[in-house]
Amino acid sequence: MKLTRRKWFVLLSCIAVSMLWITGASSALIQSGRSLYAKIELFSTIFQTIQDNYVEETDPQALIESAIEGMVSSLDPHTTYFTREKFEEWNQNFEGYSGIGVYFDVIRGKITILSVISGGPSDKVGLLTGDRIIAIDGRSAVGIKRDDVPLRLKGPRGSTVNILIERKGWKNSRNFSIVRDDVHIESVPYAFMVQPHTGYINIARFSMTTGKEFRDALIRLDAQGMEKLVIDLRQNGGGYLESAVEVVDQFLTGGKCIVYTKGRIRDSFREYFSTEQTIERDIPVIVLIDRASASASEIVAGAMQDWDRALIVGENSFGKGLVQGQFPLKDGSALLMTTARYYTPSGRLIQRSYDEKTHEQYFTEIFDDDRREALENDQSRPQKYTLILSRKVLGGGGIEPDIPFTVENDTLSALMRRLVYAPERFFFTYVDQYMKNNLGDRVDFNEFLRSYTPNGSNLQKFLSYIREQGFKISNHEFVENKEDIQFFLKLTMASIIWGEEARYKVQMMRDRQLMEALTHLPASEKLVKNSYSYKGRK
Repeated sequence: MKLTRRKWFVLLSCIAVSMLWITGASSALIQSGRSLYAKIELFSTIFQTIQDNYVEETDPQALIESAIEGMVSSLDPHTTYFTREKFEEWNQNFEGYSGIGVYFDVIRGKITILSVISGGPSDKVGLLTGDRIIAIDGRSAVGIKRDDVPLRLKGPRGSTVNILIERKGWKNSRNFSIVRDDVHIESVPYAFMVQPHTGYINIARFSMTTGKEFRDALIRLDAQGMEKLVIDLRQNGGGYLESAVEVVDQFLTGGKCIVYTKGRIRDSFREYFSTEQTIERDIPVIVLIDRASASASEIVAGAMQDWDRALIVGENSFGKGLVQGQFPLKDGSALLMTTARYYTPSGRLIQRSYDEKTHEQYFTEIFDDDRREALENDQSRPQKYTLILSRKVLGGGGIEPDIPFTVENDTLSALMRRLVYAPERFFFTYVDQYMKNNLGDRVDFNEFLRSYTPNGSNLQKFLSYIREQGFKISNHEFVENKEDIQFFLKLTMASIIWGEEARYKVQMMRDRQLMEALTHLPASEKLVKNSYSYKGRK
């Protein structure tokens, strides 16, 4: 086996060098081929020596994968090799998976459903938030490790899984037979009216369905009287370039360049233009970004900025201007390899420099305030101008917002972190057991959002509950953290009673960046009017 593997490496090298001769290559190219052969033979020898003589037995596949990862790591920071398992996990973020459609945690040894994906397999059979899965296909699931849950619940589309459910109020547990189906992870999870006449759309990722999801959201909000819009791209690390183009296409008249790509080979040059499918030709738009907004998010923000179509508010974006091609391999692994750079309509390459930096330095420097400030104040960044109003914009380091606005994240005390992230999930279990049935049927959500604050007896009951569960907290500590405790109780109540969108709306009450963005909608309206007025003079 080992000898055969070595011969295989040598044979590949011989074939490579022979091809150079067959194609009539120059002597310099032949010499290069011989050098390449020597290096491959050296690799084979080292591999064989490790297999034969290393102090401990080694896994040959792991050694080969390490060699591949080492080779890839010498390229740019965004070229990545995925094993089959990692590729499947990565793919789920953009294409979904086949399973039962729930979000869960393991609380007190039992799989507890935190939310049910609307329209998914579990929703169709009537599973609810708070249900506990105590057996899967006849085998107990009590005491299961969290990482093992997906292995037992996911499976091929159309296959059946039988689960035993325990629910508060039931005398006995009940069995549910669920047919697994494709579970789509929405890329536009939230779209609603954030205030009268103002729509809000959050894009979490750019998947294959983002364009349609976004267009559908616009149509729904238009029907509700939307006259202004905030697009939230914060924490959106990107995805499919084509989906970003489809989003921008909703705001530009036909024939305008949205993005173009250039690389080493001829096929890497591509231009993407707007069509006549525009829905919102003149609605004022704010695009909200932060330092984690990357790739496809920067395509959207860059195109909207370059065409003077929206005001960009927030933090300087990540700075990823590289396009990855997806190359699936026979064993199920995959190579995500940079094949081109992309440019905004004004000609900006927004890629941050990664020369002479480790991958760790490259990925972490944007979260270091001092290094980030130095990047943003770099006078060597190339200057371009927007295409209608000739406003100055910068390349070479992400999308610089028209209106910079950074806030310190709300930090929790050490005690609150222990309380919120405890394995017992105290807020969830308390609300699920004691509060949801005392509020849900009597309060309208909008009234709840506007005016409800847990206090008095509810707070005292929560304090007694967590102490009974063994959480140590003094009266003084409880009072010190009262506002945060009230907030997390309200957040959890919204989630359990009305669902994830309600939870998100409560979360937004602490979102100072969003609140700031809303104040700049009049300036965005002025930008649109100036842009149309200027085009009219031309």
